[in-house]
Amino acid sequence: MAVQERLPAGTILLSDSQAFGCAGAVFRVDPVTGEHRTLSSAGDLQGATGIAIEAAGSVLVSKDRFFPGTGVLLRLPAGTGTQTEVSSGGKFTSPGDVAVEADGHILVVDGFAAGSGAVIRIHPATGDQVVLSLGDGVGDPPPRPVGLCVAPDGTVLVVEQAMAGGADLSARVVRIDPVSGARTTVTSGGELRSPIGVAVDGGGSILVADANAFPGFGGGVIKVDPVSGAQTTVASGGAFVAPQALAIEADGSILITDNEALNGVGTLFRVNPTTGAQQVLASGGDFKRLTGVAVVPAT
Repeated sequence: MAVQERLPAGTILLSDSQAFGCAGAVFRVDPVTGEHRTLSSAGDLQGATGIAIEAAGSVLVSKDRFFPGTGVLLRLPAGTGTQTEVSSGGKFTSPGDVAVEADGHILVVDGFAAGSGAVIRIHPATGDQVVLSLGDGVGDPPPRPVGLCVAPDGTVLVVEQAMAGGADLSARVVRIDPVSGARTTVTSGGELRSPIGVAVDGGGSILVADANAFPGFGGGVIKVDPVSGAQTTVASGGAFVAPQALAIEADGSILITDNEALNGVGTLFRVNPTTGAQQVLASGGDFKRLTGVAVVPAT
C-alpha cells in the first residue's frame, strides 16, 4: 500500500467559505512566516465550514447546505487538494465544525439537524451517519450546537448559543458522553454570549472563542475549568472584533480566526496562552470568510 504524503507537522489549515469569488477554499499557512497558499478551491468548497485532520493525514472539510448543493463532508488527501465525498445529505441540515475520534470516526456538529441541532457521527469508510446527541430544545429560542472538539479522554465538548445575539446569556459548554450521548452542562452564562470555537489545551482546560463576550461585545478567548466550570479570561479586546474558530498549537499557543478584525479582512491571530498577547499571523490576501482552523499534529 502506498504511503500517503503528509503535510509538515505544525502546518496550519484554514477553511474559507467564500474565497475566490465565493468558490470556497482550504488554505495552508506556514506557522513561522504566516505565508499562505491554496491547498484546494472551488468544487464542493463553496460554503466550507469546519475542518479537521485524520490520523493518516487527510483533511476533512464540511460544507453548509445553504450554499449550492447539499450538506457535505469532504476528504482531501494531504498534499493533493483532490476532493472526495465522505458523506452527504442524510441527517445533515447545516453541518459545521468537524472533529475526529481516536477510533477514526468523524463527528460533525449541525445546528439545525433534527430540529434542535445535533452531533452526528460518521463512519470514515462508508459515510453512514448516526446521531450521537441531540440539542435539548429548551429555551426560546433554544441554544443550538455550533462548535465541538474531542477531549483527550474521548468525551465530546460542544459549545451552544441561542443565536439571539448580543446580551444573550443562554450560551453554554456541554460535555457529551461518546457512548450514551448523555449531555452535561460544564458552564453557562458568565462571559459566554456567542461561543463558536472550542478546544482543549495541554493541561485539560477548555478554551472557547466567543464572538461577543465581555463588555462592549468585543469578543475574546475564555478558559473554562473542566471540573468546576469556572471561567477566566485569556484574551479580549485588542484587535479582536468577532473571534470565531479556534485551535491549539503544539507549544500551547492559541490560533483564532476573526473575519471582522482589521477593517473586515479575514485574519488569523496567534494568542499567547499566558499573557493573552495577540499577534497577527496571516491576514488579507485571498482570505474572504475564514470558518475553521486546524493544526497538523506530529506523527
